[in-house]
Amino acid sequence: MSPSADHLLRGLSPSVHGAIDHGELTARGIDPTSVLDFSANQSPLGASPVAREAAAGAVIDAYPDRDATPLCAALAARDGVAPEQVVAGNGSTELIRLVAQLALREGDVALSLSPSFGEYRLGTELAGGRFVEHRLAWAAAGPSARAPGCGLAYDHAALAAALASHRPRLCWICSPNNPTGAAVPPHHLADLVQTHPDTLFVLDEAYCDLLDGPQWTPALLVHGNLLILRSMTKAWGLAGLRLGYAIADETLAGPLRAAKPPWNVNACAQSAGLASLADDAWYRRSIDLLRAGRHELVAGLTQQGWEVLPSAAGFFLIRVGDAAAVRERLLARGCLVRDCTSFGLPGYVRVSPRLTEQNRLLLDAFTELALPR
Repeated sequence: MSPSADHLLRGLSPSVHGAIDHGELTARGIDPTSVLDFSANQSPLGASPVAREAAAGAVIDAYPDRDATPLCAALAARDGVAPEQVVAGNGSTELIRLVAQLALREGDVALSLSPSFGEYRLGTELAGGRFVEHRLAWAAAGPSARAPGCGLAYDHAALAAALASHRPRLCWICSPNNPTGAAVPPHHLADLVQTHPDTLFVLDEAYCDLLDGPQWTPALLVHGNLLILRSMTKAWGLAGLRLGYAIADETLAGPLRAAKPPWNVNACAQSAGLASLADDAWYRRSIDLLRAGRHELVAGLTQQGWEVLPSAAGFFLIRVGDAAAVRERLLARGCLVRDCTSFGLPGYVRVSPRLTEQNRLLLDAFTELALPR
């Protein structure tokens, strides 16, 4: 191994994720099945019954369609694009790493709107790129930048200035942002794509389901420097099958499809994905539950005196003072929340709603905690 390669391997650290870590809980003597997971941004309903049936009935003793062609066609029809513009992946994480490998050369800058998903950094570093963060700004509804009602918000002029300064080859934009829930206005996204033709903008829409309208149009893809990432592991409830997809102009989608491993989406995931798309009523019910659960939790926590940041996604941030300590206290009550220290927000936890009776258990657990100063 060359010295440079050895240094690269030693310098990498894994990204931090939410959801139940079975190894962690088992080592601590906690039964993972006894914990309510508010840390993962998923449908409270889980997978559609027809999706479960389709996965169970999938052919597993033969290779699946190597490019998930029927699934890509169904996704394309849903989003109003050509089937050739859709590439299915083993979760959006696989696609994040592939896009970075295709777009970046050694030393190229990848700018990320942050705080955000740790895989953007890891994907950039695996490709040999230089990861640069552009932080969201505190925007206040009141006189103080940390007053109740404030939040981390997108600042278009600031990001435009960062793009002009760093001239990145790639720009990661998670909208709504994880973990803050901040969204980029569609007209600002269009302006970025058209004003910076030499930058590839990757718009991660894993949490776009609760938005009032689309963030992009198929016509915007024609510029050839916008790639959309979507996930079916969240609102569709298919986390255990790892299913995501990319949408882009064919000049981007073609190379991405050629670079991905063959058969990267297994037969069960392909079958469940197709069945889920056919059960739109289940999906709509999941979104309604997420929206209602968010309202229920925000109202309850606010009434208790907690500061909750506004969010365009199903999840939201709560200012707790010491996120690690609060995670431990809530875990002792059987509720897992996301400690946001890894996002650079050690005073906040992230919560995603569950079913009503489960949300009430979390609210009860919060009543036993002291409000931060």
